[in-house]
Amino acid sequence: MRILIVDPEDTLRQSVGAALEAAGYEVLLRREPEAALVEAQASAVEALLLDLGTGEPGVLGFLRRYRSGGGSGVVIVTGGEMSAALAATALREGADGFVRKPPVADELLLALKQAEERERLRQEVARLRATLGARGLEPLVVAEDPKMRGLLELAARAAAADGAVLITGEKGTGKALLAQAMHRFSRRGDGAFVAVDCDAAPDLFTPVDPQTLWRSANRGTLLLEEVVSLSQDSQTNLLTRLGSKTNGAHGPEADVRVMATSRHPVDHAVGEGRFRPELLQRLKGVLITLPPLRERTEDIPALVAHFVQQVASRTGRPISLTPQALSSLSGYSWPGNVRELRQIVERAATLSPTGRLDRSDFPILAAEGHGNHTPAGGYALKPQVESVEREAIVRALAAAQGTRREAARLLQVSLRTLFYKLRRYSLD
Repeated sequence: MRILIVDPEDTLRQSVGAALEAAGYEVLLRREPEAALVEAQASAVEALLLDLGTGEPGVLGFLRRYRSGGGSGVVIVTGGEMSAALAATALREGADGFVRKPPVADELLLALKQAEERERLRQEVARLRATLGARGLEPLVVAEDPKMRGLLELAARAAAADGAVLITGEKGTGKALLAQAMHRFSRRGDGAFVAVDCDAAPDLFTPVDPQTLWRSANRGTLLLEEVVSLSQDSQTNLLTRLGSKTNGAHGPEADVRVMATSRHPVDHAVGEGRFRPELLQRLKGVLITLPPLRERTEDIPALVAHFVQQVASRTGRPISLTPQALSSLSGYSWPGNVRELRQIVERAATLSPTGRLDRSDFPILAAEGHGNHTPAGGYALKPQVESVEREAIVRALAAAQGTRREAARLLQVSLRTLFYKLRRYSLD
Protein backbone atom coordinates (compact mmCIF):
# COMPACT_ATOMS: atom_id res chain seq x y z
CA MET A 1 0.00 0.00 0.00
CA ARG A 2 1.30 3.44 -0.96
CA ILE A 3 1.12 6.49 1.31
CA LEU A 4 1.96 9.93 0.01
CA ILE A 5 3.35 12.46 2.51
CA VAL A 6 2.95 16.17 1.75
CA ASP A 7 5.55 17.94 3.86
CA PRO A 8 7.84 20.78 2.69
CA GLU A 9 10.43 20.12 5.43
CA ASP A 10 10.62 16.30 5.31
CA THR A 11 10.10 16.11 9.09
CA LEU A 12 7.18 13.69 8.87
CA ARG A 13 9.15 11.14 6.86
CA GLN A 14 12.00 11.38 9.34
CA SER A 15 9.71 10.88 12.35
CA VAL A 16 7.31 8.18 11.14
CA GLY A 17 8.64 6.99 7.79
CA ALA A 18 10.37 3.94 9.23
CA ALA A 19 7.29 2.87 11.17
CA LEU A 20 5.09 3.25 8.10
CA GLU A 21 7.49 1.20 5.97
CA ALA A 22 7.68 -1.46 8.68
CA ALA A 23 3.88 -1.62 8.64
CA GLY A 24 3.93 -2.37 4.92
CA TYR A 25 3.46 1.10 3.42
CA GLU A 26 5.48 2.32 0.46
CA VAL A 27 6.28 5.90 1.51
CA LEU A 28 6.37 8.68 -1.09
CA LEU A 29 7.33 12.28 -0.28
CA ARG A 30 6.33 15.45 -2.09
CA ARG A 31 7.30 18.86 -0.75
CA GLU A 32 5.00 20.94 -2.98
CA PRO A 33 1.20 20.50 -2.83
CA GLU A 34 0.89 20.93 -6.61
CA ALA A 35 3.34 18.10 -7.24
CA ALA A 36 1.57 16.02 -4.58
CA LEU A 37 -1.79 16.53 -6.30
CA VAL A 38 -0.38 15.34 -9.63
CA GLU A 39 1.16 12.31 -7.91
CA ALA A 40 -2.08 11.46 -6.04
CA GLN A 41 -4.24 11.69 -9.16
CA ALA A 42 -1.82 9.95 -11.53
CA SER A 43 -0.92 6.90 -9.43
CA ALA A 44 -2.55 4.36 -7.14
CA VAL A 45 -2.14 6.15 -3.81
CA GLU A 46 -4.27 4.57 -1.08
CA ALA A 47 -3.42 7.01 1.72
CA LEU A 48 -2.11 10.53 2.23
CA LEU A 49 -0.53 12.31 5.19
CA LEU A 50 -0.74 16.12 5.12
CA ASP A 51 1.16 18.58 7.30
CA LEU A 52 -1.14 21.45 8.30
CA GLY A 53 1.88 23.53 9.23
CA THR A 54 2.17 24.62 5.61
CA GLY A 55 -0.98 26.72 6.06
CA GLU A 56 -4.45 26.83 4.59
CA PRO A 57 -3.77 27.86 0.98
CA GLY A 58 -1.51 24.90 0.25
CA VAL A 59 -2.86 21.94 2.20
CA LEU A 60 -6.57 22.78 2.22
CA GLY A 61 -6.42 23.76 -1.42
CA PHE A 62 -4.84 20.39 -2.14
CA LEU A 63 -7.50 18.56 -0.09
CA ARG A 64 -10.42 20.35 -1.75
CA ARG A 65 -9.12 19.74 -5.25
CA TYR A 66 -8.21 16.14 -4.50
CA ARG A 67 -11.70 15.28 -3.17
CA SER A 68 -13.62 17.27 -5.81
CA GLY A 69 -11.57 15.54 -8.49
CA GLY A 70 -12.76 12.15 -7.26
CA GLY A 71 -9.81 11.26 -5.04
CA SER A 72 -10.90 8.52 -2.64
CA GLY A 73 -7.71 7.75 -0.73
CA VAL A 74 -7.61 7.89 3.07
CA VAL A 75 -6.41 11.34 4.18
CA ILE A 76 -4.84 11.96 7.60
CA VAL A 77 -3.84 15.49 8.64
CA THR A 78 -1.32 16.36 11.31
CA GLY A 79 -0.49 19.61 13.08
CA GLY A 80 0.43 21.27 16.34
CA GLU A 81 -1.64 23.14 18.92
CA MET A 82 -2.03 26.14 16.61
CA SER A 83 -3.55 23.96 13.89
CA ALA A 84 -6.67 22.81 15.79
CA ALA A 85 -9.08 25.12 13.97
CA LEU A 86 -7.48 24.29 10.64
CA ALA A 87 -7.77 20.58 11.41
CA ALA A 88 -11.50 20.96 12.08
CA THR A 89 -11.90 22.63 8.69
CA ALA A 90 -9.93 19.86 7.01
CA LEU A 91 -12.11 17.18 8.61
CA ARG A 92 -15.26 18.95 7.40
CA GLU A 93 -13.88 19.11 3.88
CA GLY A 94 -12.81 15.53 3.38
CA ALA A 95 -9.99 14.50 5.72
CA ASP A 96 -10.52 11.17 7.49
CA GLY A 97 -8.50 11.71 10.64
CA PHE A 98 -6.21 14.01 12.65
CA VAL A 99 -3.10 13.27 14.75
CA ARG A 100 -1.11 15.82 16.70
CA LYS A 101 2.38 16.81 15.58
CA PRO A 102 4.91 15.42 16.03
CA PRO A 103 2.88 12.28 15.36
CA VAL A 104 3.51 9.17 17.42
CA ALA A 105 3.93 6.23 15.06
CA ASP A 106 1.41 4.01 16.89
CA GLU A 107 -1.25 6.77 16.91
CA LEU A 108 -0.73 7.45 13.22
CA LEU A 109 -0.97 3.76 12.30
CA LEU A 110 -4.14 3.40 14.39
CA ALA A 111 -5.71 6.43 12.71
CA LEU A 112 -4.83 5.02 9.28
CA LYS A 113 -6.28 1.60 10.08
CA GLN A 114 -9.52 3.09 11.44
CA ALA A 115 -9.93 5.34 8.40
CA GLU A 116 -9.18 2.45 6.03
CA GLU A 117 -11.81 0.30 7.76
CA ARG A 118 -14.42 3.07 7.47
CA GLU A 119 -13.62 3.43 3.78
CA ARG A 120 -13.86 -0.34 3.28
CA LEU A 121 -17.30 -0.36 4.91
CA ARG A 122 -18.45 2.57 2.75
CA GLN A 123 -17.34 0.73 -0.38
CA GLU A 124 -19.12 -2.43 0.77
CA VAL A 125 -22.34 -0.49 1.35
CA ALA A 126 -22.00 1.09 -2.10
CA ARG A 127 -21.50 -2.37 -3.65
CA LEU A 128 -24.58 -3.74 -1.88
CA ARG A 129 -26.64 -0.75 -2.97
CA ALA A 130 -25.54 -1.26 -6.55
CA THR A 131 -26.63 -4.92 -6.51
CA LEU A 132 -29.99 -4.25 -4.85
CA GLY A 133 -31.40 -2.18 -7.71
CA ALA A 134 -34.95 -0.94 -7.21
CA ARG A 135 -35.38 -3.25 -4.19
CA GLY A 136 -33.18 -0.88 -2.23
CA LEU A 137 -35.65 1.95 -2.76
CA GLU A 138 -38.74 -0.10 -1.87
CA PRO A 139 -38.68 0.64 1.89
CA LEU A 140 -38.78 4.34 1.02
CA VAL A 141 -40.97 4.45 -2.10
CA VAL A 142 -44.04 2.20 -2.35
CA ALA A 143 -44.67 0.92 -5.87
CA GLU A 144 -46.59 -2.01 -7.37
CA ASP A 145 -47.50 -0.49 -10.74
CA PRO A 146 -45.18 -1.81 -13.52
CA LYS A 147 -44.52 1.70 -14.87
CA MET A 148 -43.56 2.94 -11.41
CA ARG A 149 -41.31 -0.05 -10.76
CA GLY A 150 -39.52 0.65 -14.03
CA LEU A 151 -38.94 4.23 -12.86
CA LEU A 152 -37.54 2.92 -9.57
CA GLU A 153 -35.05 0.78 -11.48
CA LEU A 154 -33.94 3.90 -13.36
CA ALA A 155 -33.76 5.86 -10.10
CA ALA A 156 -31.62 3.16 -8.46
CA ARG A 157 -29.13 3.25 -11.34
CA ALA A 158 -29.09 7.05 -11.33
CA ALA A 159 -28.51 7.12 -7.57
CA ALA A 160 -25.32 5.10 -7.95
CA ALA A 161 -24.09 7.23 -10.88
CA ASP A 162 -23.83 10.41 -8.74
CA GLY A 163 -24.75 12.86 -11.54
CA ALA A 164 -27.40 15.58 -11.67
CA VAL A 165 -31.03 14.43 -11.62
CA LEU A 166 -34.21 16.28 -12.61
CA ILE A 167 -37.49 14.85 -11.30
CA THR A 168 -40.73 16.17 -12.77
CA GLY A 169 -44.39 15.42 -12.10
CA GLU A 170 -47.58 16.91 -10.76
CA LYS A 171 -47.74 18.34 -7.27
CA GLY A 172 -47.97 15.61 -4.65
CA THR A 173 -46.52 12.79 -6.76
CA GLY A 174 -43.56 12.29 -4.39
CA LYS A 175 -40.72 14.04 -6.21
CA ALA A 176 -38.89 15.16 -3.07
CA LEU A 177 -39.41 11.76 -1.44
CA LEU A 178 -37.84 10.00 -4.42
CA ALA A 179 -34.91 12.44 -4.39
CA GLN A 180 -34.32 11.74 -0.70
CA ALA A 181 -34.53 7.99 -1.31
CA MET A 182 -31.96 8.30 -4.12
CA HIS A 183 -29.68 10.28 -1.82
CA ARG A 184 -29.87 7.63 0.90
CA PHE A 185 -29.27 4.91 -1.67
CA SER A 186 -26.18 6.65 -3.11
CA ARG A 187 -22.59 6.75 -1.90
CA ARG A 188 -23.51 10.07 -0.26
CA GLY A 189 -26.16 8.42 1.90
CA ASP A 190 -24.32 9.26 5.11
CA GLY A 191 -23.94 12.92 4.09
CA ALA A 192 -26.36 15.82 4.39
CA PHE A 193 -29.55 16.07 2.34
CA VAL A 194 -30.40 19.77 1.99
CA ALA A 195 -33.72 20.67 0.32
CA VAL A 196 -34.54 24.24 -0.70
CA ASP A 197 -37.93 25.47 -1.99
CA CYS A 198 -37.16 27.76 -4.94
CA ASP A 199 -40.85 28.65 -5.17
CA ALA A 200 -40.52 30.38 -1.79
CA ALA A 201 -37.04 31.79 -2.52
CA PRO A 202 -36.77 32.63 -6.24
CA ASP A 203 -33.77 34.90 -5.58
CA LEU A 204 -31.92 32.20 -3.66
CA PHE A 205 -28.66 32.66 -5.56
CA THR A 206 -28.70 36.45 -5.73
CA PRO A 207 -27.21 38.92 -5.12
CA VAL A 208 -24.54 36.89 -3.32
CA ASP A 209 -24.14 33.16 -3.71
CA PRO A 210 -24.91 31.71 -0.22
CA GLN A 211 -21.71 29.85 0.59
CA THR A 212 -23.25 28.35 3.73
CA LEU A 213 -25.83 26.52 1.59
CA TRP A 214 -23.15 24.71 -0.39
CA ARG A 215 -21.04 24.06 2.69
CA SER A 216 -23.99 22.51 4.50
CA ALA A 217 -24.51 20.11 1.57
CA ASN A 218 -20.81 19.37 1.06
CA ARG A 219 -20.24 15.65 0.38
CA GLY A 220 -24.01 15.30 0.29
CA THR A 221 -26.97 16.31 -1.89
CA LEU A 222 -28.60 19.67 -2.56
CA LEU A 223 -32.21 19.42 -3.76
CA LEU A 224 -33.66 22.45 -5.54
CA GLU A 225 -37.43 22.02 -5.35
CA GLU A 226 -39.45 23.76 -8.08
CA VAL A 227 -36.27 24.95 -9.76
CA VAL A 228 -38.24 26.62 -12.59
CA SER A 229 -39.29 29.29 -10.08
CA LEU A 230 -35.74 30.64 -9.79
CA SER A 231 -35.29 34.20 -11.07
CA GLN A 232 -33.18 34.80 -14.16
CA ASP A 233 -30.30 36.18 -12.07
CA SER A 234 -30.42 33.16 -9.78
CA GLN A 235 -30.38 30.84 -12.78
CA THR A 236 -27.32 32.62 -14.15
CA ASN A 237 -25.47 32.38 -10.84
CA LEU A 238 -26.44 28.73 -10.39
CA LEU A 239 -25.26 27.93 -13.91
CA THR A 240 -21.93 29.61 -13.12
CA ARG A 241 -21.65 27.60 -9.92
CA LEU A 242 -22.35 24.30 -11.67
CA GLY A 243 -20.01 25.19 -14.52
CA SER A 244 -17.16 25.91 -12.11
CA LYS A 245 -16.85 22.18 -11.44
CA THR A 246 -15.45 21.65 -14.89
CA ASN A 247 -13.30 24.74 -15.36
CA GLY A 248 -10.98 24.20 -12.42
CA ALA A 249 -12.54 26.73 -10.04
CA HIS A 250 -13.00 24.25 -7.21
CA GLY A 251 -14.13 25.71 -3.91
CA PRO A 252 -14.43 24.22 -0.43
CA GLU A 253 -18.01 23.22 -1.17
CA ALA A 254 -17.42 21.73 -4.62
CA ASP A 255 -18.36 18.13 -3.71
CA VAL A 256 -22.14 18.57 -3.88
CA ARG A 257 -24.58 16.51 -5.91
CA VAL A 258 -27.41 18.64 -7.27
CA MET A 259 -30.92 17.34 -7.81
CA ALA A 260 -33.95 19.38 -8.86
CA THR A 261 -37.70 18.98 -9.11
CA SER A 262 -40.43 20.72 -11.07
CA ARG A 263 -44.19 20.31 -11.22
CA HIS A 264 -44.21 22.31 -14.46
CA PRO A 265 -42.89 20.97 -17.80
CA VAL A 266 -39.38 22.43 -17.88
CA ASP A 267 -39.23 22.32 -21.69
CA HIS A 268 -42.25 24.62 -21.80
CA ALA A 269 -40.55 27.04 -19.42
CA VAL A 270 -37.51 27.06 -21.70
CA GLY A 271 -39.70 27.68 -24.74
CA GLU A 272 -41.39 30.58 -22.97
CA GLY A 273 -38.03 32.11 -22.04
CA ARG A 274 -38.54 31.59 -18.30
CA PHE A 275 -35.77 29.03 -17.86
CA ARG A 276 -32.30 28.93 -19.32
CA PRO A 277 -31.72 25.99 -21.71
CA GLU A 278 -28.07 25.70 -20.61
CA LEU A 279 -29.18 25.23 -17.00
CA LEU A 280 -31.70 22.59 -18.05
CA GLN A 281 -28.92 20.67 -19.79
CA ARG A 282 -26.82 20.83 -16.61
CA LEU A 283 -29.66 19.58 -14.42
CA LYS A 284 -31.13 16.77 -16.49
CA GLY A 285 -28.23 14.35 -16.47
CA VAL A 286 -31.04 11.91 -15.69
CA LEU A 287 -34.69 12.90 -16.20
CA ILE A 288 -37.36 11.05 -14.20
CA THR A 289 -41.03 11.91 -14.73
CA LEU A 290 -43.36 10.59 -12.04
CA PRO A 291 -46.87 9.71 -13.24
CA PRO A 292 -49.93 11.06 -11.37
CA LEU A 293 -51.65 8.64 -9.04
CA ARG A 294 -54.66 8.31 -11.39
CA GLU A 295 -52.30 6.66 -13.90
CA ARG A 296 -50.85 4.19 -11.38
CA THR A 297 -53.96 2.91 -9.65
CA GLU A 298 -52.30 -0.43 -8.90
CA ASP A 299 -50.26 1.41 -6.27
CA ILE A 300 -53.26 2.74 -4.32
CA PRO A 301 -53.97 -0.40 -2.19
CA ALA A 302 -50.28 -0.71 -1.28
CA LEU A 303 -50.03 2.99 -0.45
CA VAL A 304 -53.19 2.87 1.68
CA ALA A 305 -51.85 -0.15 3.58
CA HIS A 306 -48.53 1.64 4.08
CA PHE A 307 -50.14 4.80 5.48
CA VAL A 308 -52.53 2.84 7.70
CA GLN A 309 -49.64 0.84 9.12
CA GLN A 310 -47.74 4.03 9.90
CA VAL A 311 -50.69 5.38 11.92
CA ALA A 312 -51.17 2.02 13.63
CA SER A 313 -47.51 2.02 14.69
CA ARG A 314 -47.78 5.55 16.08
CA THR A 315 -51.06 5.01 17.93
CA GLY A 316 -50.43 1.46 19.06
CA ARG A 317 -53.83 0.14 17.95
CA PRO A 318 -54.87 -2.07 15.02
CA ILE A 319 -56.47 -0.33 12.02
CA SER A 320 -58.16 -1.99 9.07
CA LEU A 321 -60.23 -1.06 5.99
CA THR A 322 -63.40 -2.59 4.63
CA PRO A 323 -63.29 -3.82 1.02
CA GLN A 324 -65.87 -1.17 0.13
CA ALA A 325 -63.64 1.62 1.49
CA LEU A 326 -60.58 0.33 -0.36
CA SER A 327 -62.57 0.00 -3.58
CA SER A 328 -63.83 3.57 -3.30
CA LEU A 329 -60.35 4.92 -2.53
CA SER A 330 -58.97 3.05 -5.55
CA GLY A 331 -61.64 4.54 -7.80
CA TYR A 332 -61.15 8.16 -6.70
CA SER A 333 -59.33 10.53 -9.06
CA TRP A 334 -56.87 11.92 -6.44
CA PRO A 335 -56.08 15.32 -7.97
CA GLY A 336 -53.68 15.91 -5.08
CA ASN A 337 -51.89 12.61 -5.86
CA VAL A 338 -50.01 10.61 -3.22
CA ARG A 339 -49.79 13.54 -0.80
CA GLU A 340 -53.59 13.91 -0.77
CA LEU A 341 -54.07 10.17 -0.35
CA ARG A 342 -51.71 10.12 2.62
CA GLN A 343 -53.44 13.07 4.32
CA ILE A 344 -56.92 11.61 3.82
CA VAL A 345 -55.98 8.13 5.03
CA GLU A 346 -53.97 9.37 8.01
CA ARG A 347 -56.80 11.68 9.09
CA ALA A 348 -59.40 8.91 8.87
CA ALA A 349 -57.18 6.40 10.66
CA THR A 350 -56.36 8.86 13.44
CA LEU A 351 -59.97 9.99 14.05
CA SER A 352 -61.70 6.63 13.68
CA PRO A 353 -63.28 5.58 17.02
CA THR A 354 -63.25 1.89 16.10
CA GLY A 355 -60.11 1.48 13.99
CA ARG A 356 -62.13 -0.14 11.21
CA LEU A 357 -62.37 2.29 8.31
CA ASP A 358 -65.41 2.28 6.04
CA ARG A 359 -66.45 4.61 3.20
CA SER A 360 -68.19 6.87 5.72
CA ASP A 361 -64.79 7.67 7.28
CA PHE A 362 -63.74 9.43 4.05
CA PRO A 363 -66.00 12.48 3.46
CA ILE A 364 -64.08 13.35 0.30
CA LEU A 365 -65.57 10.27 -1.37
CA ALA A 366 -69.07 11.65 -0.85
CA ALA A 367 -68.13 14.82 -2.72
CA GLU A 368 -66.90 12.65 -5.60
CA GLY A 369 -70.24 10.81 -5.70
CA HIS A 370 -69.10 7.41 -4.43
CA GLY A 371 -72.35 5.93 -3.24
CA ASN A 372 -75.31 7.33 -1.34
CA HIS A 373 -73.91 6.63 2.10
CA THR A 374 -74.11 8.94 5.06
CA PRO A 375 -70.97 11.12 5.47
CA ALA A 376 -68.71 10.84 8.51
CA GLY A 377 -70.45 13.68 10.33
CA GLY A 378 -73.92 12.10 9.96
CA TYR A 379 -76.28 14.74 8.61
CA ALA A 380 -74.38 17.66 10.14
CA LEU A 381 -73.93 20.43 7.60
CA LYS A 382 -70.50 21.72 8.64
CA PRO A 383 -68.39 18.61 7.84
CA GLN A 384 -70.15 18.22 4.49
CA VAL A 385 -69.51 21.86 3.57
CA GLU A 386 -65.87 21.53 4.65
CA SER A 387 -65.48 18.40 2.56
CA VAL A 388 -66.79 20.14 -0.54
CA GLU A 389 -64.65 23.22 0.15
CA ARG A 390 -61.53 21.14 0.60
CA GLU A 391 -62.22 19.26 -2.62
CA ALA A 392 -62.68 22.55 -4.49
CA ILE A 393 -59.31 23.80 -3.21
CA VAL A 394 -57.55 20.58 -4.20
CA ARG A 395 -59.03 20.73 -7.70
CA ALA A 396 -58.12 24.40 -8.13
CA LEU A 397 -54.53 23.67 -7.09
CA ALA A 398 -54.38 20.82 -9.59
CA ALA A 399 -55.79 23.05 -12.37
CA ALA A 400 -53.26 25.76 -11.46
CA GLN A 401 -50.44 23.17 -11.38
CA GLY A 402 -49.77 24.05 -7.75
CA THR A 403 -49.45 27.82 -8.25
CA ARG A 404 -51.31 29.23 -5.26
CA ARG A 405 -51.91 32.70 -6.65
CA GLU A 406 -53.59 31.20 -9.73
CA ALA A 407 -55.58 28.79 -7.54
CA ALA A 408 -56.84 31.72 -5.47
CA ARG A 409 -57.95 33.45 -8.68
CA LEU A 410 -59.83 30.35 -9.83
CA LEU A 411 -61.52 30.06 -6.43
CA GLN A 412 -62.28 33.79 -6.44
CA VAL A 413 -60.80 34.30 -2.97
CA SER A 414 -57.87 36.33 -1.74
CA LEU A 415 -54.43 34.73 -1.51
CA ARG A 416 -54.51 35.29 2.25
CA THR A 417 -57.81 33.39 2.50
CA LEU A 418 -56.39 30.53 0.46
CA PHE A 419 -53.32 30.25 2.71
CA TYR A 420 -55.58 30.16 5.77
CA LYS A 421 -57.70 27.35 4.32
CA LEU A 422 -54.62 25.42 3.16
CA ARG A 423 -53.41 25.36 6.78
CA ARG A 424 -56.90 24.54 8.07
CA TYR A 425 -57.26 21.51 5.80
CA SER A 426 -53.57 20.45 6.12
CA LEU A 427 -52.91 21.07 2.44
CA ASP A 428 -49.90 23.38 2.84
